[in-house]
Amino acid sequence: MKKYVLIIALIVGGLTACSDWLDVQPKTSIKGKDLFSSESGFKDVLTGFYLSMGSTEIYAKEMTYGYLDLLAGNYDNYPGEVNATDRYDYESTYAGTKDAIYSKMYNIIANINNFLRYLDENRSVITTENYYEVMKGEALGLRAFLHFDLLRLFGPVYSVNPQGQAIPYRTTFDNEATPVLSAEEVVNLVLDDLHEADTLLEKHDSYDFVRSSFGNASDDPFLRMRMLRMNTYAVKAMLARVYCYKGDDASKAEAVRYAQTVIDADEYFALDEGHSYLNRWPEHIFSLNIDDFASILDAQYRTILSQNVQNSEADFIMRTQSNFVLQYERGGIGLTDWRANIEAFLNTGNAFSTEYVICQKYNQNSYEDAYRGKDIVPLIRLPEMYYIIAECGTPEESASALNVVRESRGIAYANAIQPAANYDQPKTDFQYDNTQTTRTYEVMKEYQKEYFSEGQLWFFYKRHNFRTFFTCPLNDVRSSYQWPLPDNETLFGNNN
Repeated sequence: MKKYVLIIALIVGGLTACSDWLDVQPKTSIKGKDLFSSESGFKDVLTGFYLSMGSTEIYAKEMTYGYLDLLAGNYDNYPGEVNATDRYDYESTYAGTKDAIYSKMYNIIANINNFLRYLDENRSVITTENYYEVMKGEALGLRAFLHFDLLRLFGPVYSVNPQGQAIPYRTTFDNEATPVLSAEEVVNLVLDDLHEADTLLEKHDSYDFVRSSFGNASDDPFLRMRMLRMNTYAVKAMLARVYCYKGDDASKAEAVRYAQTVIDADEYFALDEGHSYLNRWPEHIFSLNIDDFASILDAQYRTILSQNVQNSEADFIMRTQSNFVLQYERGGIGLTDWRANIEAFLNTGNAFSTEYVICQKYNQNSYEDAYRGKDIVPLIRLPEMYYIIAECGTPEESASALNVVRESRGIAYANAIQPAANYDQPKTDFQYDNTQTTRTYEVMKEYQKEYFSEGQLWFFYKRHNFRTFFTCPLNDVRSSYQWPLPDNETLFGNNN
């Protein structure tokens, strides 16, 4: 019997307007259809999607520095954890976390579908040049982005079972039951949405990626700082990400092509060689502005603080100093890697007679304002484009792409990767999974260092179906990669 999921969501209140995208103020609640009677109403609703994505259930915690990085073994102390193997208990211990991610993301998708319906029905109220195309492109891109992350969580390991059941793909706003599709079907629908968004945004985006309150290319606040919205390069980066995930030869070629297109947009994005921003702000292709992020962090355990560990050590997310040294290869090539600079990125402290380090990437005291990275969570950064080429290109292209990022992070040129004859052969001395190739091993080490507390490492392990990995509490984690769909398959998008 096919599984079905019913998603019902109503747009009622909770959305905000913004004369400036970085300065959101609450607005009186308005019921559904009335929101779509004016251009400003459409702007409000679209902005509301990003605000909803910035909730702790998803990208303001669990999908970035929270649960996903716990699954990836990045933390040796996590508040509330009693048994490390329980982190993969999706039916009990973390059932609430898992189900909240599912329902929150489908709630946003349902509202995106309602938005797209009214955007075409009421197109006549959209009078500002380029607004219709930009709004539609953003909405389609967001729908693809959210579905793809759901697929990466609730779908099978694609390289092993692309025909396995995954998730529904919602494209309408109604109460009709939606079948659970195969992973391959979901990927194709994601690509359809992304290609349509690419066509719209490439021609109509403002291309305003200025990271300053001065000199914005656009006089329209709605079209400024495009890295904080689903923009033309975010869509191309997503196409690179999805084609890399798909993984056949033709898709790999497309992944390289799209990744290189983003890399070539060097007037907008650049590798942060000066390491002046803890969250690598100049590299952000797509990120979220989280309203009052410091308060959220304080409320969600003392995860990213400037002071040393003191009394209530159990309230901190921490990495042991010994595991930190291994992860960043501090005993070898990582000695000059500024990603592991303790003074800049991790703060030391003693707890339980063990020396720990605490991630400083989201320490809001380190940022002046939103134009310089404050209250910002990255969702796609430039290094990933190099890593996609490293995975999908020729051995020579792979090594070159990895070396560009490594050198920008301070690793000496003398330690550059050389693609030997065994580059695409199993690395038999790799203790965690000797079926993985040398290429995959080298890219994995970069993900471990680059995406600490960003939620991307778990996706990498799953995509390559690692048997186990560094600090994983299971000898074989492969049966834990696919999250089960919520027990109650009739979910309401408003989570009531």
